[in-house]
Amino acid sequence: MEGIINIGIILTYIMIGFAALAALSFGVKKILSNTKNAKKTLYTILGLLVVCIASYVFASDDVLQSYEKYKISSTESKNVGMGLIMFYSLAFLAVGAILYSELSKLFSK
Repeated sequence: MEGIINIGIILTYIMIGFAALAALSFGVKKILSNTKNAKKTLYTILGLLVVCIASYVFASDDVLQSYEKYKISSTESKNVGMGLIMFYSLAFLAVGAILYSELSKLFSK
């Protein structure tokens, strides 16, 4: 019984790998077929990368004394801080984009 479960898990991993490869290859094919949209996509990816790097730079690697009992390393603390800063930055940018869009429609009429 254990051997059948292991084979099933391995087949699942293989199918997930093929699905990820297919999704990436179709995305790359679409990007290469339409260069105008490719620029927009690359700018978006570059923007997310900039936000990620800025979040990592601004994140603190301090571990509070109350968290030392959980054996949190400074690297883990910095990664968690980066994730939180990135989340709040992207949420703030999303809300700002929504407000800008709605207010520009309101005042353009």
